[in-house]
Amino acid sequence: MCGRYSLGVPSATDLATMLRARLRPEHEALFRPRYNVAPTQRSWVVREEEGRPTLAPAVWGFPSTTGKFLINARSETAATRPAFRGAWKERRCVVPTDGFFEWKGPPRDRRPLWFHPADGGLLLLAGLFQDGPEPRFVILTTAANEIVAPVHDRMPAILAEDEAEAWLADPPEEPLAPAPAHVLRARPVSPRVNSVANDDPECLAPPPPDEPGPGGQLRLL
Repeated sequence: MCGRYSLGVPSATDLATMLRARLRPEHEALFRPRYNVAPTQRSWVVREEEGRPTLAPAVWGFPSTTGKFLINARSETAATRPAFRGAWKERRCVVPTDGFFEWKGPPRDRRPLWFHPADGGLLLLAGLFQDGPEPRFVILTTAANEIVAPVHDRMPAILAEDEAEAWLADPPEEPLAPAPAHVLRARPVSPRVNSVANDDPECLAPPPPDEPGPGGQLRLL
């Protein structure tokens, strides 16, 4: 599962440089650092355009026949599900983030955790996109590894750099596997992130002293 994430890179130019991707000039002004990206909001993906990886804006979520948006696709079944099989075959993308959120605790006291790269930088999530006047994307998920499993049984499908290049080039024959446990860390963050109305650096601040969060720092990938 992936229902909220961050992308606090200062500018589209910085992000394109980090990803070694082309950036169209008309898209640069659309970028702003994000600390609480939510479904139905605009974010950024890397997709192949004219044989080159290209950074482009897209809205998170495919529309569905139920009126709800599909924000995640199971990597084990996306190749055959009608909602995703065309994109799996022809419209794959990479969703750059610097961390994603999950929540732990009882329903009335859910505490957010931010799962982020152990060595800094970006996480590259496997995604699928739809073309249109406003392109859209979903994030692929896989079984949780031993770090995420105490919080949720699913996690985003995280790609290493070489895997991301292969993912953009061709669909894999096997489902995407969980990332190894040394890649990530997790730490409690401010309950500000619970509300999609909050989208500022304070979302990643430690929780207040009276809200220590669920169990301190965790080792993730």
